Amino acid sequence: MSTPLELAQRLEAARLALGLTRQQLTEQAGVSRQAVYRLLKGNDVQVSTLLAVMEVLQLDLATVPRALQRALPELSLSEPGSGQGNAGAAPAPVASAHVLSAVQQRLAGLTAGAGAPVKRRGRP
Repeated sequence: MSTPLELAQRLEAARLALGLTRQQLTEQAGVSRQAVYRLLKGNDVQVSTLLAVMEVLQLDLATVPRALQRALPELSLSEPGSGQGNAGAAPAPVASAHVLSAVQQRLAGLTAGAGAPVKRRGRP
């Protein structure tokens, strides 16, 4: 993800998947209502707010190299034809279980039948 709005959309999708109201998320994270509102709108918040909300949503913050992200389009927030790029249309959030499953399948395929040896630096 490359924008605060994309992060906000993923957090909102996770909140909905867990069946939490914004009030419940606020209470469980121990942060202000305004902070959660700002976060879920893609506005700037403190890192501690982001981490508290992610803890409640059972998410980890991970950095993914952009080259890997391009190689695994399943990491994209929206699916083809979801309206992304249409004026005023927000991309449809993809459930995190779907993304994880797609990534697991892709990685399994890469490791199972790649056939080519992995090149390692500094070793023959």
